[in-house]
Amino acid sequence: MEQKYNLIGIGIGVFNLSLAALADKTAGIHSAFFDGKPSFDWHSEIMFADSEMQTSFLKDLVMGADPTNPYSFMNYLVQNGLYYSFMNTNRQVVTRREFEMYCQWVSRQLNHRLNFGAQIDEVNFKDGQFHVRSGNNIAKSDNICIGTGLTPNVPDFAKDFIGPKVFHAKSPYLKSLDVTGKNVVVIGGGQTGIEIFRNCFKGKWGEPSSTRLISSRANLEPLDNSPFVNEYFTPYYVEEFFGLDQNLKDPIVRHQKMASDGNTPEYLEALYNDIYQMRHVHQSEAIVEILPSRCMDRLEEAGNGYKLTVSSTFSNKTETHHADIVILSTGFRTRIPHIIEPIQHMIDFDNTGRFILQKNFSVKWKGPEQNKIYAMNFSRHGHGISEPQTSLMAWRSATILNDMLGKEHYKTSKMVPNFVSYKGL
Repeated sequence: MEQKYNLIGIGIGVFNLSLAALADKTAGIHSAFFDGKPSFDWHSEIMFADSEMQTSFLKDLVMGADPTNPYSFMNYLVQNGLYYSFMNTNRQVVTRREFEMYCQWVSRQLNHRLNFGAQIDEVNFKDGQFHVRSGNNIAKSDNICIGTGLTPNVPDFAKDFIGPKVFHAKSPYLKSLDVTGKNVVVIGGGQTGIEIFRNCFKGKWGEPSSTRLISSRANLEPLDNSPFVNEYFTPYYVEEFFGLDQNLKDPIVRHQKMASDGNTPEYLEALYNDIYQMRHVHQSEAIVEILPSRCMDRLEEAGNGYKLTVSSTFSNKTETHHADIVILSTGFRTRIPHIIEPIQHMIDFDNTGRFILQKNFSVKWKGPEQNKIYAMNFSRHGHGISEPQTSLMAWRSATILNDMLGKEHYKTSKMVPNFVSYKGL
């Protein structure tokens, strides 16, 4: 069976869902989106009852580009009878589970655009169109948008041991975890790492003998979400950043790390209070330790468990720790999806193998100018620190649709602040 579109989205994560939600109400856009999973979910493996968003609920799928769009978070509240009760909570942010529920509601409204259970096997380009194959079905489109997400980053020291006792946090092993009487080590001091660490010593998966968190960071450092730092998450800043030479961009992104990868300050306060209560109020004998400024050197089997050798960048000493279970909260990495191999020879990459993205989020390639390969979350090095975050996803989706239409249907050029300037004098 053959279908024709002018936009096909590959992968239905939160970013392509944003694009689908805006495209559905945009005249002139005939779109379809495909994903192999059975329904929409959003990192459900690492979502806990205490997991909160780090951005306002107003930075939803569509609001930043079109507040009248029916797929906004506020309309989700109204349509589900939650508006007044939600407003009475007086919250600025929602839990990640609430945001996922909102996205699932949107995905159900868009069932005429979204094709779940349709794994894409191959993307080719023939006769002036992209051919997107899923099993025996081929859909053709003038443009595609790759939104296949990130892949778990498994450090070299752990690759030979992956299984039910050593695993990345985003894996099925976390759901079936039993730490009763076990020594648990969590590696990674970002938000996911501290959420797993906290839930572990509080007994979510049973009562462990010990819970340790090892982090290369100097401390459990807070997210910097102050007003002027949040200017990095505005269309105006992205526009200015994009125009810089690449040799300037990478150091800037590294410098801004805590604006994106820091821990929610309120969560850090709750974590500190939990440990204080355990030790000094309830006088628990449970071993709970946070070990910052440590780098993993080696992981090896030792009896029924593992021996971890770490170097302290603070004391310059080497330490060893025993673990029965090692949970890797070591983040994610960008991976070019294998399904584009038939057209990969037509795509331009930089000297580190990354996509080279244009300002309009299209990938630089040798194909016809009127046919675009757009990509979501592949341009932190090009568009800046906001690229992996939900903060600007509505604006980015609007930018892509404007480019497809060849006109400013969404007023993206008006999204500028009036008192902070990064322009040269």
